[in-house]
Amino acid sequence: MKKQYHASCFTCRKCHRLLAGQLYYQKDGQPLCEHCYKDTLEKCANCQTLIMQHIVRAMGNSYHPECFRCVVCHRMIADESFAVDEYNDVHCAEDYYRKYAPICSVCEQPIVPRNGQDSYKIECIGRSFHENCYRCEKCRVLLSLEPTESGCYPLSGHVLCKSCHLSWKDELS
Repeated sequence: MKKQYHASCFTCRKCHRLLAGQLYYQKDGQPLCEHCYKDTLEKCANCQTLIMQHIVRAMGNSYHPECFRCVVCHRMIADESFAVDEYNDVHCAEDYYRKYAPICSVCEQPIVPRNGQDSYKIECIGRSFHENCYRCEKCRVLLSLEPTESGCYPLSGHVLCKSCHLSWKDELS
């Protein structure tokens, strides 16, 4: 601690126990005995034991890295992205998406972020779509999300562009 003490002055700053020749810790520049030092440490929210080294902080709690795991694959999550379900169970991102991601009604693949890029689902007539799968069912033109001429014009449960909507509507009449 780059300070010099008389043996009788080198004491724990909390309980005043003599520290000369004893195991001691430094916290905020102050010497502490082992007992008082351990009282300053956090307990793991999972195993309830003291966290002596690296702390993972998540969901308002502290964990040992080895105690913060995915409930599905049991892989340590530590500093990775994770998600929490409605029961407050922790999932790695892959398992969370596998279980909860909406499925695209066209390609039948989960709608999840890819290559670090955010992904969002498009919902229309009770169905979910990837951005690139949101196309007219008849002519396959990519549909706009905006309520414009190039937007979606659903008809009888089908996702259509305006021109296909009008021509199909005329065929049905």
